[in-house]
Amino acid sequence: MAGCTDLAFRRVARRRGCPFAFLEMVKDRPVLEGNRETLRRLRTEEGDRPLGVQLLGREPALLREAARRVEGMGADLLDLNMGCPVPKVVRAGCGAALLREPGRVGRIVEAVASAVRLPVTVKIRSGEDGAFLEVARVAAGAGAAAVIVHGRPAGRGRRGEGDLGAIRAVKEAVAVPVVGNGGIRSGEDARRMAAATGCDGVMVARGALGNPWLFREVAAALEGHPAPPGPTAGERAAALREHFAHLRELYGDDLACRIGRKVFHWYVRGTPGAAALRGRGNAIGTPDQFEELVRAFEGSDG
Repeated sequence: MAGCTDLAFRRVARRRGCPFAFLEMVKDRPVLEGNRETLRRLRTEEGDRPLGVQLLGREPALLREAARRVEGMGADLLDLNMGCPVPKVVRAGCGAALLREPGRVGRIVEAVASAVRLPVTVKIRSGEDGAFLEVARVAAGAGAAAVIVHGRPAGRGRRGEGDLGAIRAVKEAVAVPVVGNGGIRSGEDARRMAAATGCDGVMVARGALGNPWLFREVAAALEGHPAPPGPTAGERAAALREHFAHLRELYGDDLACRIGRKVFHWYVRGTPGAAALRGRGNAIGTPDQFEELVRAFEGSDG
């Protein structure tokens, strides 16, 4: 979710029921070097809690020091990403590449967990060879407070259904809590995952892009309540305006408009006239143009 879950996104999501949010993933060395873009990704505020930070890397010493640094920034939880399937990340021996190195995983988790007071979790993916189970056991034994499992193997990216059996296998293999992840786009998806795997919680990712109401839908499903009404056209437009206002505050008009093109696409996806609106969204260059498109979106929905 790098490039997605910035402070603007989190403000909108929290107002609509998101109970716990993660910052965008950051790499260990840029954290230590004070990289400008990395520090921007770590931007937070008093109301942005509870909050998790997700670190990427492969060297125990670097990750330990980066963990200490982000702990001082006010995080409530620290997650170690060992599941990112992006090719450049895997080529660097990080993310999902670590699923082939359980010994290194153990050294990383032990180094980080012993250096901070925060709970340290590990995010992994399933895999056809079953190595992810050994990694989960090693991580839990080295001090991980929980394991987050994405049900799709790294080679599949975001394609197809997640393997709920893999999440259940991790739940049966470790004594720490297990969080299921992958493919949750409705409350029913979350309920089905929890029922099929016995997981202790679920993580929502891309399903919430343009649909922050998903959090209240998931909460209702997991608590056995009927699904709440979907957002009205007015609610969608209000959230889109709110999101863009946060972008302007955080980044200024020029960058807000560039990011706003992507955000606009999130919100109009699956709505009447979405294809034409997305095409116009690619040309957003001013706040007035953004507002003009929001009004068009508002008028096209029902």
